Amino acid sequence: TTEQIYDKIQILYTEMNYLDQNNIVDISINGLKLQEKSEKSFYHKDVAQYIKQELDTQKGGTWNVVVGQSFGSFVTHETKTMSHFMIGNISFLIWKHG
Repeated sequence: TTEQIYDKIQILYTEMNYLDQNNIVDISINGLKLQEKSEKSFYHKDVAQYIKQELDTQKGGTWNVVVGQSFGSFVTHETKTMSHFMIGNISFLIWKHG
């Protein structure tokens, strides 16, 4: 079932504290669930947009979000605001800059 996918969370790299990391994973799971429920085409970019909007509202500042199955990155971020993790086979790279 799709619920089992959400049990497969792997933190690849984080500088966030435990509470912030858990909050970001929860927001990401909610974004994936919206994707499942959508009757129209809903892509990884839509999940990324949902996560960004939630973080911009909840945490303030400018958040950047990449969601996908294969990507490279080289980013500048504020201290203790970066996380790279996987939910199932989907990778998430989230950081604040600005």
